[in-house]
Amino acid sequence: MLALELRAVSKRFGVVVALDNASLTVRRGEIHALVGQNGAGKSTMINLISGMHQPDSGEIRLAGRTVEIDSTRKAIQLGVATVYQELSLLPNLTIAQNLALGREPRRFGLLDVSANRDQARAATERMGLSFPVDTLVGALSLAERQLIEIAKALAHGPSVLILDEPTAALANREAGRLFDVLRGLRAEGMAIVYVSHRLGEILDLCDRATVLRNGQAVMTTGLAHLNEADLTEAMVGGRTELYHRQRPATFGAVILESADLSWGDVVSGVSLSVRRGEILGLTGLLGAGPNKVARLLGGDLKSSAGTIYVHGAAVAMRGPGDAIAAGLCLVTDERKVEGILPNLGLKDNIALPSLTRRRTRGIFVDGAGERSVVSAIVRRTGVVASSIDVAMRALSGGNQQKALIARWLLKESEAVILIEPTQGVDVAARADIYRRIDELAAAGKAVILVTSDIPELLALADRIIVMQDGRTVAETRPDDVDEERLSLMIQGAHNEDGA
Repeated sequence: MLALELRAVSKRFGVVVALDNASLTVRRGEIHALVGQNGAGKSTMINLISGMHQPDSGEIRLAGRTVEIDSTRKAIQLGVATVYQELSLLPNLTIAQNLALGREPRRFGLLDVSANRDQARAATERMGLSFPVDTLVGALSLAERQLIEIAKALAHGPSVLILDEPTAALANREAGRLFDVLRGLRAEGMAIVYVSHRLGEILDLCDRATVLRNGQAVMTTGLAHLNEADLTEAMVGGRTELYHRQRPATFGAVILESADLSWGDVVSGVSLSVRRGEILGLTGLLGAGPNKVARLLGGDLKSSAGTIYVHGAAVAMRGPGDAIAAGLCLVTDERKVEGILPNLGLKDNIALPSLTRRRTRGIFVDGAGERSVVSAIVRRTGVVASSIDVAMRALSGGNQQKALIARWLLKESEAVILIEPTQGVDVAARADIYRRIDELAAAGKAVILVTSDIPELLALADRIIVMQDGRTVAETRPDDVDEERLSLMIQGAHNEDGA
């Protein structure tokens, strides 16, 4: 039985055709992938199903009945729950309060705190989580918040669940936990629409896929006999060249290092170094500490102990300004919150950290010179935009990420720290970002790459450091391990150095 059906739906935004007579059918008890490059129409289709937008033409059916989903509230009432890549949790509320928001249990007209906590515990335990439900959401990591967001969606008891890049912030173990939950929901008869750029997990998890290209549904197929190359070809309309590293592994002097760096109980005595022209991979399970180490090195967090050195000189890291002044830059995994300035243009987003270098005519900005410099670096980094004045929010996720890399190239930073740089971007943009990261190292930058994506580590890193419980426990090189071996090291099956 079909749980969800979109029949020849179209949607325009001004002159832009986002969907063009696109159709989708999702069965009960099915995990159905929705795949396509950034801009293919996936987000628009999700927004139509969830009531964020309404179609210009076409029909939406739930359980065989034509429906009009004119608001997100109406979608929830009809049994549709959507978990977006941009999370909606309120950081100043607890887990329990967030999960019950808008439907708080009451007794004698008053909030039933005990029932609220019990319901929250049941929801989090379903996701395999053990956080105290009175924990403030703002104290959780991005990955932990992602799992809480999914628990919140399931608390509504939906018949159709839509997940937009649900594993983008998750390490392998947490992603595996989520997959187990989704397989259980499928067995219970739930219809799940699964959007991800990670084609490997789509092939492992999903039953069928609909491929969108340029606003049209070009293929719906079973996945049993397909591989990643087949899906990629359908997405881009032809074979795409895989990323092949070109940079020789030659390194200069140490640029950035830490000695016994600590941050409360989360990071304990981390010592590492990265040399000019080197890409150092830093990885671990959710909560192991790599993200926090990156933020300490980038000035976003203040260490409780230890020392950070740049070119052998100790740096007092009191905030991001000190890091930038020392020639360090941090690109976080929360690009929409901590990276881009969405309402400013591409030019200003890229040029902003270089304000002191912009004043080339007395106290005035040399506008023509700035446009020329920014245009050149936009071309160099492969950012696709209609002009350098386009609002940053109008760019795809992949182009936003490349623009952030361009920002720090223009600043001429000596060390670049990247947290999950390809999170939520499509296969073509991912390969392009790989090339840009490789170019950073080739240009003599020291690069620290924090990622939970094992193929990404093996493709880019010169060395890989594995963290567990806030400590570094192993170091290896891509030539000495394969995906399975590195995965075991990350999970703690092997803690010795090397292969």
